[in-house]
Amino acid sequence: MPIYPYDKGGKEHWYYAFEVKDHNGKRKTIKKRGFKGKTEARNAEAAARTEWNKGTYIDPSTLLYKDYVTDWLKNKQDISDKTRITNEGHIKNHINPILGEIPLQKINIMHIEKFIQSMQEKGLSQGTVKKIFNFVQTSFNSAYRKEIIAKNPFALLDKSSKPRPGRARVDYWTKEEIKIFLESVDHRNKIIFILAIYTGMRQGEILGLRWRDVDFENAQIRIRQTLDYKGEIQEKVKTDAGYRSISASESLLAELKKHRTLIEKEKLAAEEYFDHDLVVCRKNGRPTCVTNFHRFWKRRTKKVNVRQIRFHDLRHTCASLLLSSNIHPKIVQEMLGHSSIKVTMDTYSHLMPNMQKDAVAALDELLK
Repeated sequence: MPIYPYDKGGKEHWYYAFEVKDHNGKRKTIKKRGFKGKTEARNAEAAARTEWNKGTYIDPSTLLYKDYVTDWLKNKQDISDKTRITNEGHIKNHINPILGEIPLQKINIMHIEKFIQSMQEKGLSQGTVKKIFNFVQTSFNSAYRKEIIAKNPFALLDKSSKPRPGRARVDYWTKEEIKIFLESVDHRNKIIFILAIYTGMRQGEILGLRWRDVDFENAQIRIRQTLDYKGEIQEKVKTDAGYRSISASESLLAELKKHRTLIEKEKLAAEEYFDHDLVVCRKNGRPTCVTNFHRFWKRRTKKVNVRQIRFHDLRHTCASLLLSSNIHPKIVQEMLGHSSIKVTMDTYSHLMPNMQKDAVAALDELLK
C-alpha cells in the first residue's frame, strides 16, 4: 500500500500517495498528509481510492473554500445551535461572496485583506467584523493542522491589518427614564422589565425563571434554567458563573407577589393551562414567544417618551445604577453572572472614573 512516513515536529506522521488517470487519460497523483498513525493513513487511502473509482473524490487542490467551511462548521461540536445559525448567516452573507469560490489552497494574504475590507465597507460593527474574522481564521488554522493546506495565510498577515476587537455596546437609562417608563406600563408583562432593571438578569434567564426558584422567605432569586431563542426551556444557563443567587429587594418581592396573584387568577380562568411553573408566561401557561416579546418591547418604548434602547440594555442599566452607587464591581459581577470580574471591568470601565474620584476624596479625608 502507498503509505509513507515523514517527520513533523520531531514526531512520526504518515501520508498516502497513489496515481490515477483522469477522464482524459492524464496521470495524476492523489496525496494527503497529516495522519498520526499508519492504520489511519491506510484507511484514508482506501477510502480515497473508493471515492475516486465511484467518481465522488474531491481533489484537495480544487476544493472550494465554501465547500470546506460548510463541512468544517457541520462537524464542529463545541458550539451552541444559536452560534451555528449565526455562523451560517455570516458564511452566506459575508464570507462566501468574497472567499467562497476560491480554492482553499489558493487563498492568500491579498484575499484575506480584501475580505476584511469588504466587511468594513458594509458598515458592520467593529465587534462583528472581529468575530467573523476569528471564525474564518479558526477554519484556516484547522485546515493547516490537518495539512489540507501547506501554508496558513493568516500566519503571514500583519498585525496592523487584523481587525481590532470592538468594545461591547453599552447603553442604559437614567433613573428618571426608568421611572417614566415603568409608570407608563400597565401590562401583565411589566414584571419582565422590573426583573431586568432590579436584578440585571439576562432575557433568557427572566423568561425561564420558575416560581420554585423565587425564595420569598430568604429574599433570593436562583438562576437555574433559561428560555432559549427558539422559545424552548433549557435546564441550564449561559456559563457556570450564570448559576447564581440574586438578592431581591422588598420592592421587587412585592411586585413578584402581585404578579403571582395575577398568574393564579389566569390559571383558574383558562380552559386549558400548561403549567411549567414559569414566572413569565402566556395566559395559558406556555413559555413566552421570544419574537413577539421583542415586538412588544419595541412598541412599548416607542409609545413612551424615553430614549430607544435594546432590552439587553436594561441589564446595563442595572449595572450602571449599582456602580454609580459605589457598589463594588465584584458584587456587580456576581449579580450579573459574568464569568470574571475582568468582564465586568472591561464592559463598564467608562463608569469607573466617578468611583475613583470618590475613592481619592475618601482617602484624602482619611489622611488629613
